[in-house]
Amino acid sequence: MAKIIQTLKGEIFMTPATTQDYISLGQEHSVTFGKTQLTLKPGILAEGEPLPCTKGLMSHDLLPDYCIPGIKKLIIVVPSLDTPVCEWQLKEYSDHLKSAGSHSNRAVYVLSMDTPFAQARFIRDHDIHPGIVFVSDYACRQFLDNSGLKINELSIFARALIECDENNMVTRVIVPRDITHIPAC
Repeated sequence: MAKIIQTLKGEIFMTPATTQDYISLGQEHSVTFGKTQLTLKPGILAEGEPLPCTKGLMSHDLLPDYCIPGIKKLIIVVPSLDTPVCEWQLKEYSDHLKSAGSHSNRAVYVLSMDTPFAQARFIRDHDIHPGIVFVSDYACRQFLDNSGLKINELSIFARALIECDENNMVTRVIVPRDITHIPAC
């Protein structure tokens, strides 16, 4: 995708590149941030396997031990809400849901290491679609440590999309090789 100049918070911003260059999670344990190589802690997240335990996640409205219920779902995993790439990705998805005019056939979650307070502020400041639930692993770090998505050097998540069926079986995991790129799907 060609980069397009847009205005974001009154500043000129280049639309993030999309990619179909993904790592094979579980077999490859590194991603890049531009040209900087970053390592991933090996974990148990894999297609055809149960979703790693979500106990300990907290929702943006401070519901503790927020467990993602056993329904068909998309989990958008982002490094940090306070980056232009993450902001753009989530605004685009929210706008897509708003323009669709109907509810998605699956639950949509955003998972990050941001505090629930930062997540609530992001939702409010960016008018995020109410069908998107934000969850944080900042307190327990259990999903971060077990999933295989932990960037060791930064203790944050690598960008990823996780799709699960109604039985919490992982049906698809997409991790861009460069975390500054948005998955093209």
